[in-house]
Amino acid sequence: MIKTIVFIGAGNVATQLGLAFKEAGFEILQVYSRTGKSATLLSNKLNCFATTDIKKIVTHADLYIFSVKDSALSKILRDFEVDNAFAVHTSGSIGLEVFRGLKLRYGVFYPLQTLSKSVRADFEKIPVCVEAQDVKHLNLLMRMGKKITRNVTHVNSQQRAVMHVAAVFACNFTNHLYAIADDLMEKENLSFDLLFPLIEETLRKVKNHKPYEVQTGPAVRNDKEIMQKHLQQLASLPAYQKIYNFISKSIIETKKRNS
Repeated sequence: MIKTIVFIGAGNVATQLGLAFKEAGFEILQVYSRTGKSATLLSNKLNCFATTDIKKIVTHADLYIFSVKDSALSKILRDFEVDNAFAVHTSGSIGLEVFRGLKLRYGVFYPLQTLSKSVRADFEKIPVCVEAQDVKHLNLLMRMGKKITRNVTHVNSQQRAVMHVAAVFACNFTNHLYAIADDLMEKENLSFDLLFPLIEETLRKVKNHKPYEVQTGPAVRNDKEIMQKHLQQLASLPAYQKIYNFISKSIIETKKRNS
């Protein structure tokens, strides 16, 4: 059974996971961060100790959750000195191989959601993808995950890496397109709120159909006249023009492949 947890990292994911686990009855023993302010802020929320010294991490926790930047993970794991500890990382793009050669029991606990410190996450609805070195540790993570969410899935490293790329398209790129739409609306003194019903209807459709099946707009109809008009309207915004043109071509090619 996993009852006690230490967080290595105090960012967005650690904050939201920490709050979810605390609410579910787990005891958070400690928070480590390179910066004292971050460690203290999160430790105060979780009612636990804080440290900025990797060598002062307590050695008796049931689980150590490494929630740090991907670029920092390998080094901080090498600096971690609790032999035979059960350690997991929360990255979508790094596989189990990062633990190889270390004196650790290991796995992955990856919440598939965009998280921030200031907005409390409703973990009950968030998919959590788990992976571990063996069935025993996988089952431990599965049981632990089910304490905070209804959706816990075993996903291997290759699958998770592809999922992470897909998530960038579905979330990060989509949000950037929202930002472009907001900018275009603002230039004409129009509220971005006017687009909310359109966005919500698109989301409703893709919940029940393959996205390509419910694609609408001039590109899927290959309406060259309207697309050319849009490109002319974007003449003073060449970066937006390129994005419009590239995505339109991709939509047309997708339609051809699925026809």
